[in-house]
Amino acid sequence: MRSFTLICALLFCATPAASAKPADAPVAPSPAAVHPVEGAVDYGEWAARYGNFRRGHEHEGQDVFAPAGTPLLAVRDAVVIDKGDDGGRGNYIALYSEAFRETYVYLHMRLPTPLAKGDPVLAGRRVGSVGCTGSCDGDHLHFEIRRGRGLTGKTSDPLALLRSLDRPKR
Repeated sequence: MRSFTLICALLFCATPAASAKPADAPVAPSPAAVHPVEGAVDYGEWAARYGNFRRGHEHEGQDVFAPAGTPLLAVRDAVVIDKGDDGGRGNYIALYSEAFRETYVYLHMRLPTPLAKGDPVLAGRRVGSVGCTGSCDGDHLHFEIRRGRGLTGKTSDPLALLRSLDRPKR
């Protein structure tokens, strides 16, 4: 646990108050899940929903609208398995939760994530910020849930999870 705390401190997950704790202080457990967008959000109209056919393909995620720069948070305890700037995806990160055997994909982030492949993240850890990079129309997070580890697993509608973790609407 001590090495995990050190890794987090080096990668900005520790807050100034948390980093002032002695190294042997107990670590509070992370929440089971948190909403991936900090603050009030909107889920848009039908075109923003999972399963809609648009631009020649099926929409494989849910668009979550928030102002540019709004923090994006790890939805569950996970590990970074992919990141990059891939054309239509824009700046993106993929987090795999071993406990749930799901990959959570965040697309169109404002800037590349500072995290590296293999980095562990706790639920609630900042992983990026809302933006509009790649193929998008306006600032939002495109959020996907994929079965298994990786970017090729079958997708499922993330709206039920998002609503269960909901924050007030903008």
